Amino acid sequence: MAAGSSQVRGAGLAGQLTAGLGAALALLGPFADWIAGAGVFILVLGVVIAAPAGRHPGPFMVEWWSVAAIGALACLIGFGLTFAVAWLGGIVLVAGAVAALVAIGLGTPVEE
Repeated sequence: MAAGSSQVRGAGLAGQLTAGLGAALALLGPFADWIAGAGVFILVLGVVIAAPAGRHPGPFMVEWWSVAAIGALACLIGFGLTFAVAWLGGIVLVAGAVAALVAIGLGTPVEE
């Protein structure tokens, strides 16, 4: 494995961990809106950090980054929607966070 590939996978793992933390925080949204907002921001940031490693398939899910990115987008839309229709925005936010968590969990490499 080339040194550059190892750095990409290391950054990808850091992005996956960051996105996982953000998705978990987004699921705590019923406790406070700012927690959900911070979780969505951290999730999107983690997905962006993990983007270079997105072309590397995970051990259990090949297109993990695409699913995580769609989940992050759904969280972002859901968070914005909560200001207009709270129940619908909450459902979209939770669905996106769960999808992102599953994708990250199945796409994280088992060993480096």
